Amino acid sequence: MTEHTPAGRSRSRSVRLNCQQVTEMIRAYLDGELDAETCTAFEEHMRRCSDCVAFINTCKKTIQVAQSLSYDDIPSEMQKRVGQFLRAKLKRSRPGS
Repeated sequence: MTEHTPAGRSRSRSVRLNCQQVTEMIRAYLDGELDAETCTAFEEHMRRCSDCVAFINTCKKTIQVAQSLSYDDIPSEMQKRVGQFLRAKLKRSRPGS
């Protein structure tokens, strides 16, 4: 944002972000969708806030892990055992069971 001085000169006004704003912008930041001024403010906040650094690092790692997953078929024995387990849990959780 630009602020005009009485002499007609303009100067840049720094944007400051809080933790909530930063967490709401993480996806846009990682995707490179923030404008230059907001990106600078985001990075400045990250230099000062270890909690947000930890949070964004967790997000990055989660994305990496999710992208590395393979969708192989579940072995039939495992399907059978999971099905038995879930049926037993449902049976126990029903009223009157």
